[in-house]
Amino acid sequence: MHKNILLIFIFIFFNVSSQKYNIELYNTDSGLPQNSVKDIIKDKYGFIWLTTENGIVRYDGNQFQVYKNFPLNSQRFTYFYGHPEKDSIFTACDYGRIILLHKKIPKVINSEKRFPTLVSKEHVNYLLYCSNYSYTTYPGINFYLNFKEGRYYIKENTLTFSDNRSKAEENLKIKAIYKNIPRIFIANEMLFYINFTTKKVEKIEKGKIVNSYNVPLLTDSNSKLFWSRINNQVFILNKNTFYMCTYEKEQFSISKIIQIDKIKNNNLISIYYDKWYQKFYLGSSTEGLQIIHLPSFVPVKNSQSESVFYATLPLDSSSVINPYGNVYTRNGVIGNKNFKNTVPFFMAYDYYGNIIVRKDDDLKIYQKTTLYNSFTSVKNFFLKDFVFDTKRYYTLVAKRKKDGTPEFNGVLQIYNDTSFSSEKKEFLFDSEPTKFIKLDQDHILVGTVKGLYNVHIKTNTVYNIPANQELSIRNIIQSKDGNVWITTLGKGFYLLKNNQLFKMPSDRDNNISSSHTILEDAKGFFWIPTNNGLYRVLERQLLKYVQNKDVKINYYRFSKDSGFNTNEFNGGSNVCGNQLANGDFVIPSLDGLVFFDPLKIKSYYPNHMYIERALVDNKEQYFKNDLHVEQKSSRIDLFIDVPYYANPDNIVIEAKIMGLENAKWESVGKSRKFSISNLGYGNYSFIVKMLVSDDGKYIYKKINIIIKPYFYQTIGFKTLIVALLLLLLYLIVKWRINFLQRKNLELEEVINVRTKSLSTTVEKLEATKIQLHKEIEQQKKLIGTITHDITTPVKFIAITAEEMLKSKEFNQQRTEKVLASIYKSSDQLYNFTSTLKEYADIYSHHRSDKTEIYSLYTIIKEKKVLFNTIAESNNTSIIINVNEKIDTQISKNILAAIIHNLLDNAVKYTRNGTITIDAKTDKYGNIIVVIDDTGIGMDSQKIEYYTRLQENIENEKLLLQKYGMGLHLVLQLLQMIESKIIFKRNDSGGTICQLILKNKKDD
Repeated sequence: MHKNILLIFIFIFFNVSSQKYNIELYNTDSGLPQNSVKDIIKDKYGFIWLTTENGIVRYDGNQFQVYKNFPLNSQRFTYFYGHPEKDSIFTACDYGRIILLHKKIPKVINSEKRFPTLVSKEHVNYLLYCSNYSYTTYPGINFYLNFKEGRYYIKENTLTFSDNRSKAEENLKIKAIYKNIPRIFIANEMLFYINFTTKKVEKIEKGKIVNSYNVPLLTDSNSKLFWSRINNQVFILNKNTFYMCTYEKEQFSISKIIQIDKIKNNNLISIYYDKWYQKFYLGSSTEGLQIIHLPSFVPVKNSQSESVFYATLPLDSSSVINPYGNVYTRNGVIGNKNFKNTVPFFMAYDYYGNIIVRKDDDLKIYQKTTLYNSFTSVKNFFLKDFVFDTKRYYTLVAKRKKDGTPEFNGVLQIYNDTSFSSEKKEFLFDSEPTKFIKLDQDHILVGTVKGLYNVHIKTNTVYNIPANQELSIRNIIQSKDGNVWITTLGKGFYLLKNNQLFKMPSDRDNNISSSHTILEDAKGFFWIPTNNGLYRVLERQLLKYVQNKDVKINYYRFSKDSGFNTNEFNGGSNVCGNQLANGDFVIPSLDGLVFFDPLKIKSYYPNHMYIERALVDNKEQYFKNDLHVEQKSSRIDLFIDVPYYANPDNIVIEAKIMGLENAKWESVGKSRKFSISNLGYGNYSFIVKMLVSDDGKYIYKKINIIIKPYFYQTIGFKTLIVALLLLLLYLIVKWRINFLQRKNLELEEVINVRTKSLSTTVEKLEATKIQLHKEIEQQKKLIGTITHDITTPVKFIAITAEEMLKSKEFNQQRTEKVLASIYKSSDQLYNFTSTLKEYADIYSHHRSDKTEIYSLYTIIKEKKVLFNTIAESNNTSIIINVNEKIDTQISKNILAAIIHNLLDNAVKYTRNGTITIDAKTDKYGNIIVVIDDTGIGMDSQKIEYYTRLQENIENEKLLLQKYGMGLHLVLQLLQMIESKIIFKRNDSGGTICQLILKNKKDD
């Protein structure tokens, strides 16, 4: 269904005669690799990219960076496609190979299936159609367009839609080309067809026409259409005027962008409009790139008369009048009052609205009541400045000095009424007057070519306001908050506060030193015209500087590319700028009046900076956060890439190298390159800050520069050299000492050998003495105990033998009894002596025992074999649960004796049971051996005795006769190997003996 919707035209009207734009032309002479600019796009990082027939070009507003050494058969590139917001922009090159623009770098990828520029359908090839440039009128070439709902195929005069889901197809008869101009385009992801027959623009969805629009500019046969799907921009060129076409909310909107006097339509193939920066990019097939700066300011002048302007006055809310009577608005001259024979340096309104101008040294006062067509005159009145209030006139007059010099005196005159006839007071100054301002009823500030003065009206006194140098006052301005500002000729501008002048800092080029005036807008910005550009600064920043000189003032500069005819503005008149009732400012210049609305003028600051590449010894190197450089590199150029397309004077970038002595911020030039040379090895930080707003906000970026030292500069090498030097010094000193003491050493060597031998012997004797003393004490105690305990059996044997000798009669029973007693006593005596001998053997072997590492399991197994027969005769089994991997270096004789005695006791007192031997190591490395039997067990009295004896074996009395020699021997041996034993009653009635052996394997 066709629906006619009213077309809305949104035009930005410019007066053709006053429209001013600046065109910059770039070709192979100014940085481009080739003069054919096929396509233009801006990526998500803010960089402009161009395709040419000799590479891809990145433009940051300052310089072109060319990429053309790709590993391809050809460096010819055409159109862009993809998604800039996703950081995926593509351009086709060799078949099956594509250039991807990603993270600000182009690279070759092989992704034919994923990003095709050619598809086949029913054995017919179709090329991607994504802009006016990607379409060709050559016969036999077909095209396709991709959409979410499906794909469109353009073949000859048929548009075919293929549904992605149902595979259904719709055919629409069209005429794709009209006078070599494509009729099909995309706006805001919608497909449109220009029907020149019906003079309608038809919207197509799923292969069907769903709406139609009356858009005369699009259906005009004289219009040429330029569109780019990836940029989502549609342009119309009609009669040298460019329009932007947008489609939103079911409506087309056409906005006029700019009219260009001469343009070659046939050569224009690509267009991009940067709305934020107000820049228009035109790519030509033969002439390179044109960048058109759309004006923010409107310069006007009268081509029939003067172009140099000085004083002007507001005539109404949108116009000004100059001393010649010409009336100007934004659109140029709109009238002429014909003020004749006047000078351009003075104009003023009087109390009645009359316009005062000057003819040489006389005044001409044009009357408001006659619409300024008639005037009155005042003779010999060289008026320099004039103000009034409801009661009086105040004039500043120059009078020639009587000495005949070309210099002037200044006179401040105050009149009693609103006329020039009744003078009340007069104040004289010995230099030419320039400007004055009435502060209040009692104070007037007067400026001359030599200084500034404060006039007290009531006291009739004049005070010179001191300054560090002679100042030629250009203008005096009182801002809305009451602050008084002074501009000078060549000496900068000042704040007057408490009768003291505070000089403001200059801009980087010192242009603001000759400021003509200050205009204040509603946002608190000062607009300062100079002889080289118009500057803007926040007043509050200037006031902060007065309080703290460390505050940095940043002046924003506007120059010719903003729309002026010239950068030189004019001063030297009593009025150097006006604010109109409609909000416009009007400033005179050397080539026209400049109109602008200060609240609509943008400040352009960069938002991002990228430090990702460097030139190291003329070789380009890319990096992320760390730049690794060889120390042999003599020069490093670090590039600060900033996408910025406004006046480069307003980029404030400073950098410093942390790690150097006296590191300070240095300004980075317009090349945006920071050069470093001859850095020593070490780690440095390269810190960059960039101004991003009018109120002085900065963003910072830091990278690390790592310069590797030579091997001889490393700490290890230096340490080695110091060590070698110390060693050499030591060897020299030692050699010298050896040389001086050589003969003494020969004698001392013998003494030292003998002394050493004697010392060793003494040490061994001392150790032996201690050991022998200990052994003797133990043996004394043992022998004493044995002697005491052996007396009884010996005496018993003697008494028994004596009784048998004396008795004559022995019956068999008595004889057996006596012999049994003798046997038991003798056996007991034998056991004592046998154990004593075993103890002596072990002790003698222990002194020289140097046992190697051996297996604990082996020695226990040997003892099992020894006692196994006896145990079997008692119907007892011996079980070994010992890890064969447990090794030890404990004295083998001692350990064998200990296990022998304990196993002997277990076998002796166990019948019809089991004896279990376990062994393990604890977390301290000790060996725990447990001998667990199921015999009759050891009573608690014995356990208590042996426990107490083990704890104090030096002093405890030995009960050998009562408890036998075996366990006493075990305790003595355990003391020798610094180990211990724990006796416990077994729940089954037997005894558990737990040995805690200090393992000396690792000692």
